Amino acid sequence: MNPTVSLIRSTSYDRSLLQQSLDQLLDPLGGMAAFVKPGDRVLLKPNLLTGSRPTKECVTRPELVYCVAQMVQAAGGEPFLGDSPAFGSALGVAKANGYLPFIEELNLPVVEMQGKRYQIAGQEFSHLLLSKEAMEADVVINLPKVKSHMQLTLTLGVKIYLVVFPVR
Repeated sequence: MNPTVSLIRSTSYDRSLLQQSLDQLLDPLGGMAAFVKPGDRVLLKPNLLTGSRPTKECVTRPELVYCVAQMVQAAGGEPFLGDSPAFGSALGVAKANGYLPFIEELNLPVVEMQGKRYQIAGQEFSHLLLSKEAMEADVVINLPKVKSHMQLTLTLGVKIYLVVFPVR
């Protein structure tokens, strides 16, 4: 039986070391190819809260998103970035936090998950309005940043290191 949870400690944002950690993290689950199939449109959903504090508490580090995007591409997927920042646009916040070099290098589209582009999650969950961009993706990979402030209770319900949701 395959494990359903994989947890490791990564001690560096050096891209080569981080890549090794991600490979080690996903290996017991079958690697990225267990989640991403060739041709899949894959939404990478980092926390892009604000552009005012690069590499600080509230924004997912660009090195992590870069490594995951490379893994998705290696599995044959077509990654794109998306979020709905509290302040500014997803592209603006990404640029302010050092994402632009790898967005350009990997040719990653950035979608703005703002406005009224929602889709109902189905009859049973008709009260939930979900981002149309997320619903149209084949796979959603959530790359949140664990909060380090006292404004909210930490539940870790979604705020874990790497969450992969096949949408199919």
